[in-house]
Amino acid sequence: MKKALFVTMALAGLCGCQSGRHADESMFAVSPAIYVAPDGDDGRLGMKHQPMATLAGARDYLRKSRAIMSGPIVIEFAEGTYRFTEPTLFEKRDGGSEDAPVIYRAAKGARVRFTGAVPIADWQKVTDKAVLAQLPEAARKQVLVANLQEQGITDYGQLTPRGFGKASQLSEAELLCDRVPMALSRWPKTGWLGVDDADEKNEWVQVNSEGRMARWVAEKDPWIFSYWHVDWAEAYEPIVGLDPANERLQRAVQYKPYADKISPGRVRWYALNLLSELEKPGEYYLDREAGLIYFIPPHASGATELTLASGLISAKDCSYLRFEGIEFDGVRGRALHFDNAVGCAVVGCTIRATAFNAISMNGSHNEVYGCDVFDTGEGGIHVNGGDRTTLTAGENNVENNHVHDYSRRARTYKTGITVSGCGNRMAHNLVHHGPHMALSAPGNNHILEFNEVHNVVYESGDAGAYYVGRDWTQRGNILLYNFWHNIMGSSSFGGMTIYLDDQHCGHTIYGNIFYRCNKPVFIGGGDDNKVLNNVFIDSHRSAHLDNRGMGWQKKFTDDTTSSIHKALHAMPYQGELWAKAYPELVNVLDDDPGVPKRNVFARNVHSGGPWDSLNKQTLHLQTVEDNIVHEDDKDFAQLRRDKYGRITDLRFKDPEAVAAIGFEPIPVQKIGLYKDPRRASWPVARRIDQVVLPHDGKAAEVSAAAKIKARPTPTLKVPRGSSPSSEVMELAYNYSGEKVKPPAQARFSHDGTMLYVTVATPLAEKRSLGDGWAGNDAVELSFKGADGPNADTYVLRGFTSGAKTVFKIVGNGSQQPADDLAAGTLYSAKVEDAAWSCRWAVPLKAMAFSAGDRVWANVTVRRTASNHFVMWLATHGDSTDCDSVGYLELAP
Repeated sequence: MKKALFVTMALAGLCGCQSGRHADESMFAVSPAIYVAPDGDDGRLGMKHQPMATLAGARDYLRKSRAIMSGPIVIEFAEGTYRFTEPTLFEKRDGGSEDAPVIYRAAKGARVRFTGAVPIADWQKVTDKAVLAQLPEAARKQVLVANLQEQGITDYGQLTPRGFGKASQLSEAELLCDRVPMALSRWPKTGWLGVDDADEKNEWVQVNSEGRMARWVAEKDPWIFSYWHVDWAEAYEPIVGLDPANERLQRAVQYKPYADKISPGRVRWYALNLLSELEKPGEYYLDREAGLIYFIPPHASGATELTLASGLISAKDCSYLRFEGIEFDGVRGRALHFDNAVGCAVVGCTIRATAFNAISMNGSHNEVYGCDVFDTGEGGIHVNGGDRTTLTAGENNVENNHVHDYSRRARTYKTGITVSGCGNRMAHNLVHHGPHMALSAPGNNHILEFNEVHNVVYESGDAGAYYVGRDWTQRGNILLYNFWHNIMGSSSFGGMTIYLDDQHCGHTIYGNIFYRCNKPVFIGGGDDNKVLNNVFIDSHRSAHLDNRGMGWQKKFTDDTTSSIHKALHAMPYQGELWAKAYPELVNVLDDDPGVPKRNVFARNVHSGGPWDSLNKQTLHLQTVEDNIVHEDDKDFAQLRRDKYGRITDLRFKDPEAVAAIGFEPIPVQKIGLYKDPRRASWPVARRIDQVVLPHDGKAAEVSAAAKIKARPTPTLKVPRGSSPSSEVMELAYNYSGEKVKPPAQARFSHDGTMLYVTVATPLAEKRSLGDGWAGNDAVELSFKGADGPNADTYVLRGFTSGAKTVFKIVGNGSQQPADDLAAGTLYSAKVEDAAWSCRWAVPLKAMAFSAGDRVWANVTVRRTASNHFVMWLATHGDSTDCDSVGYLELAP
């Protein structure tokens, strides 16, 4: 890899080199110095006909013989399985040099397996009457049992809490069948169950177990997996109490800050580690006290194993140490870990069935090339290197890898591939079928090019296929010529594709192709992001920019102790080196940091679906020009693919018009994986699931894994009269779903001409009594016709001073004046010591409503002291999304 890849350069000068660091070198150009075989002996000399037996033995022999060896040193493994009970450790003395690396490789054509799992034998039918009574009746003849203690297997580990905000801990022993991780028995078998309520401590939870809870009372160690509050924070935790009569369960662990809260209408969960629910092929249950494992095999002749070793390779302070063509699996942690490594590489390997990620590397000039990674517990590949403070590039390379079906244990923020630090490269990778993020590149001056990503963030929402956030300093990152497709997300908020969250800055997104993606480029209020020369095909809201730092996130922006300020001051952003690299950053604190500015959307082609949701208030501070937009023509841009799903061509209906805006051709045939003898496998077929986007005009076909029982839509009847006399609308939910105390209250009435509304709410001693939304205590009404053609949303905001603002959100998402509504609306406010209230009279005709209509509605009270948006029911997004809340029925 050349240093030129890691310095700032004109995009026109970038090229996607389809080669790894050693593409011109044969994996077998150097003859082995030491041979290893499963039937070898570490007491031998390591010759071809006198092979050694273990990796550790070969390492030790090399230590003794190093003085008489020169040039590259190859340790070659014959076909077979090599079992580990602990990681093999490599130190500085075990490495090589740039001209003489130390290479551990599989023999040519051999399948060499390094595993941390031990075999299980002697499966029998269950005969224990007590166990049979506990098993589901239909499964009793299918379940097999093995006595692990009799086979000398006694280390089972323990289930430990994991998920969002929890540090990784070694997993419990997991069952493998034909090297595939099996699943702990659970209920329901697919999909999720909901929650009705919780106590004040969020400890006892009112659930709907579909009548199954009584079966769980006799369980020794029941657990629950859930998204308690938000769709990007999951939790695995033990169940410590069950109350079947009242359908309640007791939690043992409260996660902070996002999984300790409970949003009843949003929660999804399932119970697991239940012997009484063992009835599906591929499920198992391990009785740790008795040393017995129960299992329903997915097929009759599978080889079963139990994971034991924490890892396989652990290298510290090593240089030029390589592993090539080996299969790694069956560990309770990660398979390979390199700390402070230089020039190390993992090439053409298959890594699977791990409890953590597959590979973790820290250092410089390292490479992960041509590997297949899948069935991992917590992400795929993580490479860190470089020095951000000095902007020294790490020059690590992650290339031509296939990462899929990852993060089966910890579901969120465990990416398929991450490069972090400064100046690293991620290229030509294929990443798909992950529940949350696919790629991430926190830090500076990284290049992500020619990657393909699809079917990710499928179990989460308010998340990105590519995600970074909350840092003004992580600049200079380039996303170049990547292909993103079939990305939606499963929650009400949906998933984004490229998500620059919470004022993240300084990204260049150039020459990417987005096909069937939700919110392809989502900029959450940051500066200096460039979105250039991209193609968006049949995608939803391709260009998004908001101004959150001026509104609901203003408190975070202004707080000098917040994480975004700490991140700024951790870097020498006003020093000479940084000032030259990022001149816009030098005076960031004097340049309205919460106001998004200098973002560029230019020379893009949008073909089909809604184009943008760009904040109109700050649009004059951005550059939006020379874009071709055809919202109603998804065929203006067309892709062609080969039989394996790789892009072979990109065509436009009007190529002359595209050329006229200065659009540069995208080298589509270079995108994704490419053939190389050093790849772990070839060819690679794609498994692509089609997604349903919001603009498709039909309900999404929710997969069984994402289904949760729907709640009925609330309706409030609005009586006639000039004094609000309806039943109380209790405002008790934050926008994200958790219950808020004390609630606010609203009442309604109408006289056929005006809609009358009163809102009363407690007022904290720490208050903000200004006239701007989000940064001040305020009330918001939003209405939208539920019947008829009018798709506009009418928004009225009132402040403690008596001032008000009125506007409408039209069908394409933009804000426009609502002059007739504003002129006809009467508003007053009254502030007391510990409360405030307001009264509205709103003309129905100005919103095209009349007596007898049914109207979508939401009422939101902004409380700045607690940073809550308290509303009727949670929107899990914008408070004005009233068509996801409830109805007003206006009396005839």
